[in-house]
Amino acid sequence: MDENRRVANIIRDYIAREHMSRDQFAFKTKLGRSTVDKLLVGLFSDKTLAIVEGHTGLPLRVPDMQEGRSTLLPDRHEEPQPVRAPRRPPNRPSIAVLPFTNMSADPGQDFFADGITEDLITELSRLRWLFVIARNSSFTYKGRAVDVRQVAGELGVRYVLEGSVRTSAPRIRVTSQLVETLTGKHIWAERYDREMHDIFAVQDEITRNVVAAIEPHLYTEEGFRAASHPPGSIDAWGLVVRAMGLINRIDRRQNEQARALLEEAIWIDPGYARAHAVLGWAVWWAARCYWWHDTQAGYRQAAQHAEEAVALDPSEPWARMTLGLCLSDARRHGRAVTELRAALELTPNFALGRTFLGWVLLRAGHFDEAVAETGQAVRMSPTDSFSGLYTATHGLALLGSQRFLEALPFRRASVASFTEYSGHYNTLISCCGHLGLLEEARTFIEARNKIGPPIRVSVLRKNLDGFAHCGVFVEGLVKAGVPE
Repeated sequence: MDENRRVANIIRDYIAREHMSRDQFAFKTKLGRSTVDKLLVGLFSDKTLAIVEGHTGLPLRVPDMQEGRSTLLPDRHEEPQPVRAPRRPPNRPSIAVLPFTNMSADPGQDFFADGITEDLITELSRLRWLFVIARNSSFTYKGRAVDVRQVAGELGVRYVLEGSVRTSAPRIRVTSQLVETLTGKHIWAERYDREMHDIFAVQDEITRNVVAAIEPHLYTEEGFRAASHPPGSIDAWGLVVRAMGLINRIDRRQNEQARALLEEAIWIDPGYARAHAVLGWAVWWAARCYWWHDTQAGYRQAAQHAEEAVALDPSEPWARMTLGLCLSDARRHGRAVTELRAALELTPNFALGRTFLGWVLLRAGHFDEAVAETGQAVRMSPTDSFSGLYTATHGLALLGSQRFLEALPFRRASVASFTEYSGHYNTLISCCGHLGLLEEARTFIEARNKIGPPIRVSVLRKNLDGFAHCGVFVEGLVKAGVPE
C-alpha cells in the first residue's frame, strides 16, 4: 500500500503542477474518469500505469531486472536503487530540488533540511511556466552523493537546485546553489544566516528569498538558450524569455528590442497571455521613461495589453501587476491595490510585483504598508536586477513616510544603478532638500537636467496630483531650490 500511495501522490503532484482538472488528465491519458478517480486513491493495474507513463513521462513503475518486467512492489528482502533510463527534458524549463543536506552533528535537524526542500518544491511549482519534479522523485536522492548530470539524465531536467543546512544554536546557515545540468555550470549561489527565534518563520523567509532570487536567473538562462537557436525556429515561449532578459535591464534600446520580440511572439501565438502581459509592462515602462512618442497613449496601450492578458488568463501575475499600475496612474487606488494583491496571491515570490504593490500603497496613502512591502522586495532581491527599481521604490516609500535619512542611501543607490532615468533623480533631489543637503541637491539637479527637460516644481506637482505623497515630495523640491 505504501507503493500505491507513492504512485497516487506522484500523479496528484503532476495534476497540481500542470494546473489540470481530473477531467483534463483523463482526456490527456485517454483514460475514463472513473479510472482516474481510482488512480488517485491507489487502485490501479500495471497496464494503467503503463498508459499514464506513455502520455505523461512520469516514472511510476520500478523496473524488475531479474524478471525483465515491471513490478509495483520492490523485493521485500532487498532495497535496490531503481534503475532509471535517461529521460529527455520537457520542452519547457524544468528543475529538480534535491534534498538539502543536514551538515549539523545532530541528525534531529533533518526535519529542517527536509522542510526547506519541500517548501522550495511547493513554491517553485507556483511558477506555471516551470516544470518542477515532484517531491516523491526528488527525495529518492536523499542521503546519496550524486552528480547533477546523473540527476538530469534520470529525471529529465535542465536545472538542479541543491543546498545544505548547518545549525549552531542559536543560529542557522542555509546555502543554496542553482546548477545548469548540461554543463554543470553554477548559475547562482547564496548563503543565508539567520537567528533561530521562530524556526518556521525562518524557513518561510529563506524559501521566499531563494525562489525570488533564482527566477530571474532562470529567465536569463532560458533567454540565452532561445537566442542560440536559428531565428526561424524560436517559438513564442523562447521569444518571451529573451524579451524578459532584456527588460530586466530597463534601458531604452533593450526595451525596444524586447517589445519587438514580444510582438513577434503574439503574432506566432495570439492567445499567449504572458506575451501580452509582458508587452504591457514594457510599454508602460517606456511611457514612464518618456520613451513613448505620446506618454498618455503609451499608458492606454499598456492597459489594453494587460486587460487582454487578464482576459486570456486571469491567473497571469504580470498582467495583474501591469493592470494595477495603469489603474494607479488613473488614480483608481482601491482597484489598483486589489490587482497588485491578486498578482502576489498568484505568485507570492514575485519581487517586482511586491515592489509595485508598495508603490500603489504609497500613492494611496498607506505609508507604513508601502515601506514594509518595498522593504521585503529589496530583501527578496538584494542585487536589484531591475536597475535600481527596487531600491528606488523603497526609498520613495521612506520619503513618503518622511523618513528622509533612511531614504537617502536607497535614493543614491538607485541613481547610481540607472543614471539615464530622470525619476530616480527627482526623488533624490527632494530627499536632499528635506535634509538640507543643498550642494548635493544642486549637483543632482544639473545631472538631471542633462537627460531630459529641466526639472520644474509645477510639472511634478501636476504629475503627482492625486497621489498621497505629492505634498512631501514637492516640499522637498522647493527646499532643494528647484524652480517653480
